Amino acid sequence: DGQTYKVYAYEGPLSNMENVRVFLSWEDKFDPKKLPFCLLCTDTSLDVVTVLRHYAVRWQIEVGYRYFKELLGFDQYQHLSHKGIERFWTIQFLAYTFLALEQAKGKRHSPSLTLGDVVRRIRKDCMGQLILYAYEQGWAQKPLVEVLKNLRLSS
Repeated sequence: DGQTYKVYAYEGPLSNMENVRVFLSWEDKFDPKKLPFCLLCTDTSLDVVTVLRHYAVRWQIEVGYRYFKELLGFDQYQHLSHKGIERFWTIQFLAYTFLALEQAKGKRHSPSLTLGDVVRRIRKDCMGQLILYAYEQGWAQKPLVEVLKNLRLSS
């Protein structure tokens, strides 16, 4: 798709696998100072371009899983009913859509902005708002019990 790569391919046994294909790839040309992009493929009938195209699709899926599990904590949800599962997927879709919109806004200023960057920025903003609120409540000499109750950290 308009990009060039220097690729070294190896086919043969590796560790406890009988026959695999391993690809070491560098963008544009070989550079001994840079680590190569490495792929292992167990389907030895595929050519390097096909493997890279499959991997590009797979990479997007893996990144999506990582965002949902690690950054958004969706791996902690336990489904108890069909309705709960539907709600879970709705929340996931809405969260991802919100993050994608925030990412699109931010890409005007930072073209390499990832969804992870957006999540970290939102978390930082929320923490800043929480600290500001706590500071203002302390400045106004509000009782700690009242502040905790307003933050729903106590009953």
